[in-house]
Amino acid sequence: MTGAAAATGPGQAQTLSSLHRDYVHSIAFDHYGRRFATCSGDRTVRVWDQQGDTWSSAPGSEWQAHRGSVTQISWAHPEFGQLLATCGSDHAATVWEERVGGLGLPGAQSAEATGTGTSGAAGGNQPATRWVNKAQLTDARKAVTCVQFAPRHLGLKLATGSADGIVRIYEAIDVANLNHWPMNGSIDAEVGGKGGELGVTSLSWCGGRFEPPTLVVGGSSGAVSVYRYSDASRAWNLIVSLPKHDRGVLNLSWAPNVGRSYHLIASCGQDNVLRIHRLKRGTSTDGQQKTTASLELESSQALETGGAEVWRCEWNVTGTVLASSGDGGVVQLWKSDYRKDWSCVSKVHGDTQGGAAVAAATKMAS
Repeated sequence: MTGAAAATGPGQAQTLSSLHRDYVHSIAFDHYGRRFATCSGDRTVRVWDQQGDTWSSAPGSEWQAHRGSVTQISWAHPEFGQLLATCGSDHAATVWEERVGGLGLPGAQSAEATGTGTSGAAGGNQPATRWVNKAQLTDARKAVTCVQFAPRHLGLKLATGSADGIVRIYEAIDVANLNHWPMNGSIDAEVGGKGGELGVTSLSWCGGRFEPPTLVVGGSSGAVSVYRYSDASRAWNLIVSLPKHDRGVLNLSWAPNVGRSYHLIASCGQDNVLRIHRLKRGTSTDGQQKTTASLELESSQALETGGAEVWRCEWNVTGTVLASSGDGGVVQLWKSDYRKDWSCVSKVHGDTQGGAAVAAATKMAS
């Protein structure tokens, strides 16, 4: 088994052997889309790099990241270096930094608990790489289910959600000292009888540059809630409650805002419902009669998925196309028409029969 796959031409799909020994729980591309990382129930993380038309995993790019299943992974903005955050069932979230160079001997570990340098890749003259454990965040009392770095303009911040129902926000005050990540806020999102056994299941940052720090949080109760940080109270406050899912929330994605006067949030749940929520900017007044910017729910649309399970949803870089996927081997692409109604405009079918990588994008009738 090798980490490199055969070259493919433009517009063609490429099938990679994950090289994991268990289910892959999360995949995340970096800022430029030239690297991606995978994490798995086998406790490991693997980083893949684009080499021309192929993807490969260099020696030292796989390591054991947690003592239990690794549930999610997130890249920081490259302005802060090559940083990854992972979370797992061992009640921890971990920040990793890549270091390139050296011999990269398989099995070698540094005093800072680097990952194991297993080779499963292509490549002879690639520089050796290792990922160093810079910080381990262990405030959660149960499994950490989701993790995501904040947008660049908010600084080097990290949000985690855990099965104890709490969202915790950490910040590296000094980006030159990545060993120090104090917790500077928390949200009791699924605490006090309003949450299910799995607590917080998904979260997503608002990327709007002119918005205060804002998060959408989903939980096993089915609740989808938007929280915003207030400088006046130095706390995270609930500003919008979006329509609930009948069962637990599986994934959330806040659309990038490129000059729009409104925000879009996608949510999918165990009730097989995929929704797009449209939020408009408004104002709110606190007890001291101070008016602050807020958000208001304008509309929510449940998309026609044909009853198929939807496990993941993600926006493109402009926030105009939503991709959704489930257990049917199909990725659906959704766009809005001039009436603001969302419909499926394309499907990507995955087929690995005979070990070949085949993907067909089928245009839907307009």
